[in-house]
Amino acid sequence: MDESARIEQCARLSEGLQAHFRKVHSQSMRNLPICNARLSVASAGFRPCGDWAVGVVVTPWFMNVFAAPFITPVAAAPGETQRLALPAGEVDFLAVEIEGFGRLTSCSLFSPMDEFVDQAAALVTAQAALDVLLTPPAPTPETANAQTDRRAFFLGAFSAREATP
Repeated sequence: MDESARIEQCARLSEGLQAHFRKVHSQSMRNLPICNARLSVASAGFRPCGDWAVGVVVTPWFMNVFAAPFITPVAAAPGETQRLALPAGEVDFLAVEIEGFGRLTSCSLFSPMDEFVDQAAALVTAQAALDVLLTPPAPTPETANAQTDRRAFFLGAFSAREATP
């Protein structure tokens, strides 16, 4: 599957999950005390990440990262944990079965959503979480020094070898 097809599949997944959770909200969640009345269902968008479409969905009752495979089905049974290697590191996801989508994986970021004062704050948080998960960590000073030291060692050894007749 080429990159444009993956991006298109990400957009369909985002739209579909929003529609699904809007339906859940209107049919069974709207009046429950766990819901933050200042929030609505939205997505921070889905992006290709290796063999997965990864994105964050915001609802009045949760904010979750969802990951859906492009090709190979989710290996874990519903309720089991599946570890995914994301650019930021390995993350444990829970396998879930969602009507119309089959088996996906989900990782809770917030639940309940009481701390969010408005939809804009929830979406900024969702986007920031997605950015962090899909960005490799920056090298630490120890890592940078170790690389410099190895280079210096090899360059020094090479220079010393050239200097001897």
